[in-house]
Amino acid sequence: MEMVRSRFRCGDAILYRELDENGRIIDVKPVTVVEDSDARIVLWLPLGTPTKKPEASIDIPDRPRDWVNRTWTLVDSVWQWAELLMIVRHGEFRATWVRWSAEGVFQGWYVNLQSRLIRTRLGFDFRDHQLDIIVDPERRWKWKDRDELDLAIRQGRMTREAGRAVWSEGRRAVGEIEAPGGLYIEGWENWRPDTTLARPQMRKDWDDLSMYDKP
Repeated sequence: MEMVRSRFRCGDAILYRELDENGRIIDVKPVTVVEDSDARIVLWLPLGTPTKKPEASIDIPDRPRDWVNRTWTLVDSVWQWAELLMIVRHGEFRATWVRWSAEGVFQGWYVNLQSRLIRTRLGFDFRDHQLDIIVDPERRWKWKDRDELDLAIRQGRMTREAGRAVWSEGRRAVGEIEAPGGLYIEGWENWRPDTTLARPQMRKDWDDLSMYDKP
């Protein structure tokens, strides 16, 4: 498995790809590197960025997404949810997203529980751990997608031991949200992109998985 070990530079346009437990690509977000250091990785995802997202043949409202009993395909899309700054600190199994509206109004944070990042020549790959935390600007928080984590365990996509580890990471994240210090007082909500920072674009080789081929 050939991986890139050198760091990316500020301003590099890379791909942030989600892979499933079978190594299939299920989401692609082009991002621009803000920081790639020993302490953390910071990535910018502006509104209007072209992406690849999964589109299911059947999607039942108010039900957890079922990745086993439904078919889906990757389709072209445009990122419209919020402008994001994704912060991934080394040693953690989560990414903290700082969110702004199209008008630049700070909307809070979003904690995405996930695997550690895999560095490749294209950018970073990871596996999503289903459970998320929504945090408002006053640091009030709530769990999101607990049912999706439960379903993943029932369907064998994740072991019960792995599920407990996800909950443990989630509780560590909540402890930081509720504490007086940590990432939430570092001023990231005041960050704005420099005018010279290039907007990310989709690469033609977005679906390349050759770095995972065994020799």
